[in-house]
Amino acid sequence: MENKVSYLEHAAVTVADIEWSLNFFQTVLGMTETRRKEQDGVLQQVWLKGGLQLIAAPEDAAAGRGHHLGIVVQDFKATLQEMLSYEGVHAMEGKPEKWVQLPDGLVLELFQEKPGAIEKVLAVEVK
Repeated sequence: MENKVSYLEHAAVTVADIEWSLNFFQTVLGMTETRRKEQDGVLQQVWLKGGLQLIAAPEDAAAGRGHHLGIVVQDFKATLQEMLSYEGVHAMEGKPEKWVQLPDGLVLELFQEKPGAIEKVLAVEVK
């Protein structure tokens, strides 16, 4: 088996009050907004520096749940092919090929590594 590496680029979670959550992560943890998505002037999603994506939970859905994990991989095509070879793993209908769902419902969003990115990220040590 070859030595493969990857890293979690972001985790997306649903929140009941996206404006409150945005303020909390900015104020308490110093995470800055890098991108946002609005619909009819209402904030739907926001990406924060540090790898967190907040998604407004629909009123009929539970908040505080994982939505998907964004993972950077060395070889997108090979990784996708290997993932799809596992029983129960499938591409998500109506989504670009980078979206994969595992048998338990966990959703992954895959990204092709930019040269040297994985090595740099994995070299960071948190103590």
